[in-house]
Amino acid sequence: MPPFFEESERAIANRRTKEFLKEKEELLNVGYEDEQIDSMLMTVEDRKNALSEMGISNSSVFYEYYLNYVDEVDKDATEGLYSLDEIYEDYEQPFWKRYKEIEDRYLQLSSIEGEWSYFYDKQTDAVYGVDWGDMDDFIAGKLNPLFASFYDFLEWYYSDDVRN
Repeated sequence: MPPFFEESERAIANRRTKEFLKEKEELLNVGYEDEQIDSMLMTVEDRKNALSEMGISNSSVFYEYYLNYVDEVDKDATEGLYSLDEIYEDYEQPFWKRYKEIEDRYLQLSSIEGEWSYFYDKQTDAVYGVDWGDMDDFIAGKLNPLFASFYDFLEWYYSDDVRN
């Protein structure tokens, strides 16, 4: 089984479980506020709702990955893929407002502060690498995807070549 499909240990079913309340208490103890915690901690129920609202097919690898297998990303991390709560927040409050197509078709998967940002195409399952100056070409369909599928992207992302 690929490393990105290892079972998550924190797949909390809903916000009424003891596990959720314990996790919330731990975050309160280190200084997070209730509102921050409620947006950061996503239960399986929350994940299903967010993925559905964003138009992700429940038969896709993207859906399976963000629903079942990926743990919440370390909130202090500055690199790497966004967690589902960050993707969903960007979906609800898009940075790229002048590009309506981004809201309708693409989900931003990482920060654009580095070399580029990864974007997931909900219609084709492809993953793109887009730099600041490439946005017009990206929206116009002039960029080729880096990966034909989200699975191919994950396979590369979790490979030893990337991690070393």
